[in-house]
Amino acid sequence: MKTYNDLKLAQELIRFPTVKTEDRGIMKFLSKKLSSIGFKCKIIKSKGIGAKPALNLYAKLGKTKPHINFLGHTDVVANLNNWKIPPFKGVVRKGYLNGRGSQDMKGGIACFISSISNFVKQRKFKGSISIIIAADEETTGLGTPAIIKYIKKIGEKIDFSIIAEPSSNKSIGDEIRIGRRGSMNGTITVFGKSGHSAFYGSYINPCTTLAKIITKLKSVSLDNGTEFMPPSNLEITKINVDNLSENVVPQTASAKFNVRFNSKHKSSTLKKKLNKIINFVAKKEKCKTKIEYKVSGEAFYTKPNKEIYMVKKIVKRITGNSAKLNCRGGTSDSRFLGSIPRLELGLRNTTIHMVNERTSISDMKKLSKIYYNILDSYFI
Repeated sequence: MKTYNDLKLAQELIRFPTVKTEDRGIMKFLSKKLSSIGFKCKIIKSKGIGAKPALNLYAKLGKTKPHINFLGHTDVVANLNNWKIPPFKGVVRKGYLNGRGSQDMKGGIACFISSISNFVKQRKFKGSISIIIAADEETTGLGTPAIIKYIKKIGEKIDFSIIAEPSSNKSIGDEIRIGRRGSMNGTITVFGKSGHSAFYGSYINPCTTLAKIITKLKSVSLDNGTEFMPPSNLEITKINVDNLSENVVPQTASAKFNVRFNSKHKSSTLKKKLNKIINFVAKKEKCKTKIEYKVSGEAFYTKPNKEIYMVKKIVKRITGNSAKLNCRGGTSDSRFLGSIPRLELGLRNTTIHMVNERTSISDMKKLSKIYYNILDSYFI
């Protein structure tokens, strides 16, 4: 049975230029690698960017419980200009692996595949290991939901999942994500009555109403936070008035906003709360409004359980870090796992999405060791 070296595998993965939902043969490559250590692999299609579908991978070894899962994504962000080292060469220099995806998150995928291959070769175990690899975490986010739908269809149940997102900050394992805040975008359009600015009383200014709505939204406290999540926060991200003349009051004005909300809210209840505030101000100002929302993900977290405390203990033993449990960061594919208990533990996030992304080879070795020990402790 084959085993895989984390560094070599990471280099191989980086050399696939999988920007956006481009496959470039990477899922076939991974299927071949995983099949060689006993996994049964299934390529699952989802809608991609452009004419081609995105290709996602579900691989499973074993048929019995308990069932542990590792989740990752092969897509990378663009930002490919002005690199000192070509972004898809996977070059090693001075103890670092350089390349797009080295931290986020082909390096993490290489670490868990390497650990699994070594574990399966060295230990007999009772249970199942599965791997979810999505092609579109950075873009459409349809891959992991397609795989989860397939898993439910065939009647399988994941007991615990580890997402290899780069959660570490200053050193490996100093932070472990046990949840994420929800994210919701909104657009407010205010409809007034246009007119010449010299004739006060003949127009209704939507700009004034929008400004008052924004002031009210920013002055209202949504909550006081939770044990693991900060207070929910609304930020205005864009204001637009389609008006070419300074002496004409426009007909409409609009603003876009984003809300990062904690587990005290569902997007549905948060919408009602915001609508009430917006409509109250608009009605007072005699303006009509249109409010549109797009939810990127609901807030979620896994209450610290025996598996999470097990991982904390392993991290402490290997790195010396007392991992801080938190729910920082933006969204990840973890949001699609429903009620499955999970955590996010991966490489450091110091250069993710940046020019000259790189990861320490020493970090990779530590993370691979952590993943191996998680498997060893999980299947007692």
